[in-house]
Amino acid sequence: MSQIVRTWLGFTAIGAGLIHLALVISSPLPIAAVVLLLGLAEIAWGVVTFARDWVPAPRVASAVAIAPLLVWSLLLVVATTLDAASLAESLPLLPMAIASIFELFAAAVLATHLRRARNAGAADPAPTLPSPGRYLVGLMAGALLVGALTTPALAATDAGRYAQPHGSHDDGFVPAEDDGSGTLTGIRHPEHGDH
Repeated sequence: MSQIVRTWLGFTAIGAGLIHLALVISSPLPIAAVVLLLGLAEIAWGVVTFARDWVPAPRVASAVAIAPLLVWSLLLVVATTLDAASLAESLPLLPMAIASIFELFAAAVLATHLRRARNAGAADPAPTLPSPGRYLVGLMAGALLVGALTTPALAATDAGRYAQPHGSHDDGFVPAEDDGSGTLTGIRHPEHGDH
């Protein structure tokens, strides 16, 4: 597997992990626990994929990439069958669809990698290193694409909906200042000015 594709796998795993972690606060406890563990595992796998010259546990990662799609589909069927819309609403469409795109990409790349490794037998030739310019362009393209998809997905979660926009702090958001008696009643923030 080329270094560029391996970094794309890392980006997609981290993007899917961030989306899954953002879905934790809007989910019922059993779903939240699963989504939390899944998000942490995806982020950890993505970081290890960046740090190593090889893809860690490609068979397990391929199965884990497909599992959320199957579970989400099953959850939608159960919610429809039981007429429990709140169950389906805990995992909104846009974030789950974008996370699913990332997971399908990862599963397809890992399946291709595993098939090539099986066909090559024991002699798995090391991929040639791309030129620094080509690597940086590939790295930047992957980062921009994953960032462009992850940002609206995060904004569509409850974590994104209730986030305090930067530069629009209101009086209730900033803690109280020194009351003049020398006793601090809160934290004093530096002036933000207009952003």
